[in-house]
Amino acid sequence: MKYDSPEVLEALDLAWDLERGFLGNLRDGRFVPELGDAYLELLRSIEIPEGERLHSDFVRLLWFAPQFSEWQIKRAVDRGADRIEVSKYSDLIWNAVTELLGAP
Repeated sequence: MKYDSPEVLEALDLAWDLERGFLGNLRDGRFVPELGDAYLELLRSIEIPEGERLHSDFVRLLWFAPQFSEWQIKRAVDRGADRIEVSKYSDLIWNAVTELLGAP
């Protein structure tokens, strides 16, 4: 899916929703693997044409996700999540976002 399509932008925004999104749930210490799988599937489905200038909403919704998910590991573990599982998802988010945006 094209990175700046309304569907992609809406799905990226939904990931931050406190009740229905993977990142929103993590913010509250809730680790929901099914939401994590859906988020990773979304990230892996995004296509960015070579040399494309990125839409500001896309960048706003994506750039902070890897660091944020890493910061939430302890909170999720404190609420009963398995550290290895939460860390795995955090690493997969880092990898997916790096794949999309590239590394410096």
